[in-house]
Amino acid sequence: MIRKILAAALAVATLQFTCTAKAQPYPSKQLRIVVPFPPGGAADISGRVLAELMGKSLGQSVVVENRPGGSTIIGSEVVARAPADGYTMLVVFPSFIVNPSMRSTMPFDPLKDFKAVGQVLAVPMAIGAAMTVPAKNLQELITLARMKPGELSYGTPGLGTTHHVMGEMLKQAAKINIVHAPFQGGTQSLTAVSGGHIQLVYGNAAEIAPAAKGGKVRPIVVTSAERVDLLPDTPTMRESGFPELEAVNWAGLVVAAATPPAAIARLNADLVAALRNPELHAKFKSYGMIPTPSTPEQFGAFLQSESARYAKAVKEAGVKAE
Repeated sequence: MIRKILAAALAVATLQFTCTAKAQPYPSKQLRIVVPFPPGGAADISGRVLAELMGKSLGQSVVVENRPGGSTIIGSEVVARAPADGYTMLVVFPSFIVNPSMRSTMPFDPLKDFKAVGQVLAVPMAIGAAMTVPAKNLQELITLARMKPGELSYGTPGLGTTHHVMGEMLKQAAKINIVHAPFQGGTQSLTAVSGGHIQLVYGNAAEIAPAAKGGKVRPIVVTSAERVDLLPDTPTMRESGFPELEAVNWAGLVVAAATPPAAIARLNADLVAALRNPELHAKFKSYGMIPTPSTPEQFGAFLQSESARYAKAVKEAGVKAE
């Protein structure tokens, strides 16, 4: 009888311990933000700023893990396979939802295997030219490209990025033949054009501006509807005669699809608080990035609409993963 009582007591104690362990408040350990790009670009910079501010409000450290390669597929797959417990987030840019349109197979479905946490930022893009290129504006660049078909290369942060798709759309709209040169990030493509290894770069305006200020790259055009503060003398696509090529780069946070809704809600609350922080605004502004807070539902709907938009653009431009 005593043995039965002891056994029952032990079972109750074990159950209580298990329930207590399971009921630990979220978050109760370190979190990580996976950046599928190398250090130095907009994804890395924004990820590190968010990690610092969100870590303070979450009460846990948040580390940034750079996992570049495979047109962001490598880093994205890391998060897709991670435990869906709200402790691993992924920084996504348009390449996240463009990749499926360019490839016959994918190791994950970006719209089914992930859930949106919230949008983070918007970034105007720009085309820059090596200082040796004799073109000072878009029309001169188009004229040069028509004179030298297939001889000009444009660098981008990688296959399937907004920059790549928009570059291919420029080729189609302007009827020119320039060659895509994919890199693993914006910093690498800028280094290539600054060193004269390629002639053009399609990158974020915030990354091109310092190179332009240093006399290493000549800004040709910006892609936003209005001129960019960091490149005030550079005309827009609309001013250059191509309003259909207006676009901005964007970023957001997602987690694995099975992540508990309560964890997503908490992450979104801390993300939005960080994006409204004056300290973040100052840092983002210095890099030409615009904070764009949203709800998970709003960013989820945005991913759906952007997926449809870019799928159409990829099909029309005939863009494929080489």
